[in-house]
Amino acid sequence: MRIDKVSLFHKELPMLCTSFSCSLEPDVSTADVVIAKVETDTGLFGHGESGCTGGYTNYAAGILATSAKLIERHLIHKDPRDINDIQNTMSMIKDHGASKAAFDMACWDILGKSVGKPLWFLLGGKLQERAPLYRSISMNSPKKMAEEIGAWRTEGYRLFQIRVGGGNLSEDVARIEACLSGRLPDEHFTVDAAGRWRVDEALHVSRAVEHLDFVLEQPCWTYDECLSVRSRMNRPIKLDNLIANVDTILRAHADDACDLLTIKISNIGGFSEARIARDIASAAGIPVTIESQWGTEITTSAMVHLALTTAPNRFMSCTDLYNYSSETVAGGDNLLVENGTITFADDKPGLGIDVDPESLGEPDIVIE
Repeated sequence: MRIDKVSLFHKELPMLCTSFSCSLEPDVSTADVVIAKVETDTGLFGHGESGCTGGYTNYAAGILATSAKLIERHLIHKDPRDINDIQNTMSMIKDHGASKAAFDMACWDILGKSVGKPLWFLLGGKLQERAPLYRSISMNSPKKMAEEIGAWRTEGYRLFQIRVGGGNLSEDVARIEACLSGRLPDEHFTVDAAGRWRVDEALHVSRAVEHLDFVLEQPCWTYDECLSVRSRMNRPIKLDNLIANVDTILRAHADDACDLLTIKISNIGGFSEARIARDIASAAGIPVTIESQWGTEITTSAMVHLALTTAPNRFMSCTDLYNYSSETVAGGDNLLVENGTITFADDKPGLGIDVDPESLGEPDIVIE
């Protein structure tokens, strides 16, 4: 089996909530993704996806250009089932995870289809039947954020990510207090500044709300700043944006830099790297959240396969990314969201979804 064609599609996904705000990307009305369709000489094909955010090379234009060049020069005509060879080739290019992620994911999709098995089976089998979901609460007024939590609570969600870091520390404190004011005993809150605070600001906010129980996620932009914050507060720390490679996880474990971490499939370089990162974190005793920057049912399915094969005591949450957008790319209902959890309806091979070609439109780039 050989890859004989790769098509890359740029899609803009309209947000269901009209506009989503976090400190890194304020007032986002559409989420950009790049989708790869990898076709083989046997007729088998697979899909993968990369979310686009956080600097030129991680925006759609950068991902399209760098992915196309990588595929054209190094990956076209390889056997897509030879994941180790493909991963070894891509590892020679340092970082640029978003440029590798879609192609890597599509190869896993083909591998699963070629043996008639879902990816969770290829990863060694399920360790949980359903994965808990968190809901990200867009940065807004304290009152509106608290109301949004109340609405999602009625849908069965018990894990919430509170977006802060808008530049006004008093407003951030008010957001945290409002969101946690009606907290129920079985709920878990993470406050995510997306790296927008200085060390002194992170310490100021944490001390202002030290009576409240939550995890502080990515308070500062750099690793050393986050480590400094960690050493000076009595609160669980979660690293997120910094986790772009396995080396950072190893360093964080050695430095005791965090209690939890987030593995973003696009950020870390695809399904292969996310699997390795998850296994290392699990072995180190660090619970993980598995997600990506943005995504459709394609990325969400990949996240769920990783989630279901993670031990519950080493897993925090994932999120139903495709439900943040009003647009769909896959028919059917194989992704099942119920009472704040997610799973698959059946054991379709590969990623387990059927991508509608009409939803993708015409490709932006084709490599043959």
